[in-house]
Amino acid sequence: MKLSKKEIEEAYLARLESETRQPETEEQRKLAKERRARINKLSYESLRKQGYYAEAALVGGHNGKR
Repeated sequence: MKLSKKEIEEAYLARLESETRQPETEEQRKLAKERRARINKLSYESLRKQGYYAEAALVGGHNGKR
């Protein structure tokens, strides 16, 4: 299935907006911080399991610290 030019533009703009939008409330900021910590931890564990120790150290993963 080939996307039309308009569909590609809409997808690009939606992604750009989602990546640049900042949390507006304290609750949203807290949730975003928790998500980042969870993603960092999962990334850290995945890299360690694959043997990428130096890369895992860059990601961090312990208590959300980098």
